Amino acid sequence: MNIIWMIMIVLSLILAFVTGQVQVINDVCLNIGKETFDFVLPLVCTVCFWNGVLYVAKEAGMIKALEKLFHPFLRWLLPDLKDDEETLGYVATNITVNMFGLGSAATPVGLKAMQGMQAHNENKEVASRSMITFLVLNTAGVTLLPTTLIALRSEFHSLQVTDFMPWAILCTMFASLVGITVDRWWNHRD
Repeated sequence: MNIIWMIMIVLSLILAFVTGQVQVINDVCLNIGKETFDFVLPLVCTVCFWNGVLYVAKEAGMIKALEKLFHPFLRWLLPDLKDDEETLGYVATNITVNMFGLGSAATPVGLKAMQGMQAHNENKEVASRSMITFLVLNTAGVTLLPTTLIALRSEFHSLQVTDFMPWAILCTMFASLVGITVDRWWNHRD
């Protein structure tokens, strides 16, 4: 992949010299840092804010309540983890945090969940059934509050920042349903 990037950069430089557009490259090189900073800073602030809200929700017991709500479903979905409360707790926390669009906050808990599942995995070289199911849930999970997308739309001055949310919720629910259905079908076919 690095070779492809290097070829693209070299070809761009050659094309700029041939067409006399060297000033465009100079402008991009000089302004890219400021543009990146102006774009990333609001996103970082938004993620920090929602991580703070998540921390308050956790301290208030809301996250634990949602985890308890998910436990029966997760016991059915991940049958080889029925007795591992700690790993099921990590999975439930990951799903809950992802529902609020905080993938960056969900990642450490997701890694802990995967470590817990690996302890139950008989073949350490191949992902277990639970690992694959969890990956499907993590990738296609329902998002109720897509905070990053809201921040991006706000950053680009959208007139209705949250108008897309009903469609986003429907799409992620559909993706979750299809993902779990295919996962169940695939696992029961063996």
